[in-house]
Amino acid sequence: MMILIPSCKKEGLGDNPTLQELEETIRKSEDHNAKFTYSQYEELLSELKKDKYLVLTMNEMSYTFNDKKVIVGMRHDVDHNPFKALEMARLEKNAGFKTTYYFLATAPYYGKIMGNQVERYSCMEEVYKEIFALHHEIGIHNDLLTIMIKYQIDPFSFNFDEIEFYRSLNIRIKGSSAHGSYIAHRTVPNYEIFSDFAKVRFIEYNSKIYEIGIHSLTEFGFNYEAYFVKYNKYYSESGGSWGFTGGFYQFLNELKKSKPGDRIQLLTHPDWWGKK
Repeated sequence: MMILIPSCKKEGLGDNPTLQELEETIRKSEDHNAKFTYSQYEELLSELKKDKYLVLTMNEMSYTFNDKKVIVGMRHDVDHNPFKALEMARLEKNAGFKTTYYFLATAPYYGKIMGNQVERYSCMEEVYKEIFALHHEIGIHNDLLTIMIKYQIDPFSFNFDEIEFYRSLNIRIKGSSAHGSYIAHRTVPNYEIFSDFAKVRFIEYNSKIYEIGIHSLTEFGFNYEAYFVKYNKYYSESGGSWGFTGGFYQFLNELKKSKPGDRIQLLTHPDWWGKK
């Protein structure tokens, strides 16, 4: 299903695609990866509409405690397919839910990193603004280790710039979610770039030394890092698998067993949804 949003071009970057061109490219390369249907997602949303659940954005979950409800913080790490993210955001809005979407600055849909800065695709602003207008939270899918090591850009200046970019769209960023990038898997998790979580002060990659843990979450105005929002149950289809032999329906049955007082982080990746 093609999402119809007015296209535009970014001035000064002649090969910057229209949104329609970008969507066609992303869908051609990514849509075939879907493993779950939107009908299944609607089954999940139908279960979460039951009175025992309280579905929240991740920022809301960070400060909400209620022993009489099953608290569910719903988050989406948008690794590759923002157009699937928009479709899911609309489904959630129709079901009466607000959730959180984390966008990745190192993803092809976001723009191009050239020299020491990112050239953002301005047409993507319409996607961010629509999801936010649906009352969902927008957050940063933190890949600052890649920014620092692969692109040789100061990660802290880059992070401040990202926050200012979203602020220019009247979107306030309240939190981040660490991306499991290639570099992170070979060094430390991306959240360790913040002093709140850093276990070491320096990391090595390809015989070069990089300093981390210089700045805290609060210095950027962040309220939370998603992986450290308190929970006792965690479900995700990371890699396209729920981690259960029975797949999606075994996960759904496990969710149904939850009891008031449970705190659940429910992570999905739009890349895996919308199977035809």
